[in-house]
Amino acid sequence: MIREALVFLLTPTTPLAKKYGFLYSSIALQHRFERCKKAWLPHLKNCQDLFLETVQDLPRKKSVVVLGSAHLHEIPLHLLSEHFEDITLVDVVHPLKHHRLAKRNSHLKLVTEDLSKSLEKLDKINNLEELHQLLQQLQDQNLFYFEADLVISGNLLSQLALLPIEAVERKIKRSLSLEEKDQICTAFAELHLKNLKNCKGRKLVYADRKVIYRDTKGEVIYTGEYPVSFEGFTKLKEWIWQLAPLKEASKDYSIEMKIEAYKKD
Repeated sequence: MIREALVFLLTPTTPLAKKYGFLYSSIALQHRFERCKKAWLPHLKNCQDLFLETVQDLPRKKSVVVLGSAHLHEIPLHLLSEHFEDITLVDVVHPLKHHRLAKRNSHLKLVTEDLSKSLEKLDKINNLEELHQLLQQLQDQNLFYFEADLVISGNLLSQLALLPIEAVERKIKRSLSLEEKDQICTAFAELHLKNLKNCKGRKLVYADRKVIYRDTKGEVIYTGEYPVSFEGFTKLKEWIWQLAPLKEASKDYSIEMKIEAYKKD
């Protein structure tokens, strides 16, 4: 508890990160990683193997950008450093360890940014129709742009819609249906992919496409997914990520993610 409190107090944050609890979520994610590392190892190995395969034939290996970098569990900093001179990490909040490393390493750059460009507008969203209007407005905007030899989007697509969905549910005082949620998740994910395509350099994406809940006997009790189009990307691989083994999130169920990886030159 003391260590968590110190990390919470010392980690640099923006008003946006404080307002929406990103720092707390970042700390919680690190603790889940420490508890579930053994179950996560196959997933982490897949991500790292794909990274190594992707950089193998890059014509130039000077710069890399990681979108949704978080703690870099999937592709550790030492692995990025072995293959690239300049590293840019992009997220709403960066772990304290990355801030400390960036102060000592001029080749490591931290960019604090909301890649969806929606969070500052959520207070003005009063219903589902207005959220869809915001999504339509975002269609006409350049949400982000990066130039690098490799741009990585890591397990980010399904996360972009979480806060907008929660904001709308609070305003309308009901839970959105699965169909409504899938539609919003799909829209945010496709906005991200549209802007990612416009970035200069090779793109590597790995994203959860399906969530699966299993009961104590291993039987499937719920499956959720969103039909994102990866048109223009080449599919590399898919696998199952044991995100939360039984008793991690609940004593009644475990959670798996179906991950798919894509690339685009």
